[in-house]
Amino acid sequence: MKSENFDSGAVVKAPAQQPGMRLYVHEPGWRVSIKRGSDRVFCHTMTPGQDFYHRLMDGELHLHQDSERLCLGCATRRGIVSYEPRRLPDEAPKFLADSGEMPILVLGVDDKV
Repeated sequence: MKSENFDSGAVVKAPAQQPGMRLYVHEPGWRVSIKRGSDRVFCHTMTPGQDFYHRLMDGELHLHQDSERLCLGCATRRGIVSYEPRRLPDEAPKFLADSGEMPILVLGVDDKV
């Protein structure tokens, strides 16, 4: 873990990062971008407990679709991004009719049915 000292004298420890952590975007139409420059760009979702839209910082990865932009934290809360891939269902698909044995018809021989 990495520690940082700030002016208040308190030591804040950064969260432990798992090696090889991957992000997955589960909704179609979203693109990932890096915010560059000093122009004021805001996330389109408010953080819980806040009554304002927060800024995207220079170098921050974010998702965008049309004119909507989301930071990764808000995209995770909305379920657009996750740290787990989607899994296939555990049970096999259910078919409405039991096919049993499908008859094989030979043209010219089985036409008299």
